[in-house]
Amino acid sequence: MEKKPDNPVITGQQIGLLGGPLYTTYKVLSAIRYGEKSGKKVVYWLETNDADFNEINRIDYIDKNNTLQTLRWDIDSGGYSTGQIIIDDKLINILNIFFNTVTETEFTNSLKDIVFSCYRIGRKLGKSSLMLAEKLFGKYNIRIFDPSIRDFREFTKPILLKEAESTKISKQCNLFFIENKKRKTVFKSEGSFKSREGKTLDLNEFDLVPNVKTRNICQDAYFNTDTYIAGPGEIAYIKELDKFYKKHNVKKPKVKKRMSVKLIEPKSARLLKKTGLSLDDILNTEKSNLSKLLLSTTHGFDIKNLSSKALQLTDAYLDQLENLEINFGRLKKQLVNKIKNILGKKRAELKKEIKNKIQSAEELHDRVIPYGKKQERVFNIFYYMNLYGGLGFIDFLYDNHSFEEIILEIKND
Repeated sequence: MEKKPDNPVITGQQIGLLGGPLYTTYKVLSAIRYGEKSGKKVVYWLETNDADFNEINRIDYIDKNNTLQTLRWDIDSGGYSTGQIIIDDKLINILNIFFNTVTETEFTNSLKDIVFSCYRIGRKLGKSSLMLAEKLFGKYNIRIFDPSIRDFREFTKPILLKEAESTKISKQCNLFFIENKKRKTVFKSEGSFKSREGKTLDLNEFDLVPNVKTRNICQDAYFNTDTYIAGPGEIAYIKELDKFYKKHNVKKPKVKKRMSVKLIEPKSARLLKKTGLSLDDILNTEKSNLSKLLLSTTHGFDIKNLSSKALQLTDAYLDQLENLEINFGRLKKQLVNKIKNILGKKRAELKKEIKNKIQSAEELHDRVIPYGKKQERVFNIFYYMNLYGGLGFIDFLYDNHSFEEIILEIKND
């Protein structure tokens, strides 16, 4: 077994299809960069014990028709830890669909070879994910760590048993026990521990794995971590773990925020120019409201503002006539409906004129803020590698790394 590094820089993330969302790559590259800066070894904790399959069972990308697509590995995971799930023909079919529907480039076949050398029917997803991580990041002298190994389970068991004993009666313990490949919850009762189903447990007889409250404790006790590279959500919850570090007498590491990037593809840059919109316009506007924004920026047409002004003027005029004790209530209703009808027709006419611009803005939105979410939380690295350099795209991100939030424009060679 490979000797574990002491006092390393660590980052971690649960496994995901094709390496998971982009921010996983960003975390790994940040750990590598910080390790170089501090002279520390680097560990990528590939979390195989997590059981939330619905968080990892999808691939999102822009296909060769410039359409946002989602592929889902739709199976019953059986409640297994994701690392224990066996790859089937459904996943292989999804991966084939991905490669058959992305834009074919000089990099497509080599990337396909990498993926299918790792993902094989009958192989565990954890093993495949470990192999893929080695292919993506192995050149950077990084240790890929699978916490399901026996050495780690044995090291952390006393920590988790202590955590279980310190749990209050009737409360859920901050750990899981493994039974038939499934990660199951533990509850403290008077004089014993029980499963959710009420079965009395002797925790010494089971493999135990940490939960979100104890994962970092076990990690940092095992590695004597120097620095942990975290996302913004992780930073928030790590701040709340001080009492657990103190309870288990574990040194709390320094925490450093990972890189965060908005990638601007050449197509996105062209669409920004074509629509006349700014990146902030796209980031701060819901996709359904882009047509309104373009009507305003292109024609100065704001139906909400125009309707409001027209109705205000109508009200003011008819109010003056009503001072003559003439009731124009019916006329007012007819005028209001007429105004709305005229403005609606004008809006439809102008939308037709800028139909192509609206479609371009919607495509741009899908590329920059897919499904209204941060790009780094949706797309994975293979979508970009296929278009922009294969494995060399990871080098591009590495070369342009920054611990600040940045906008990174991808240039065509």
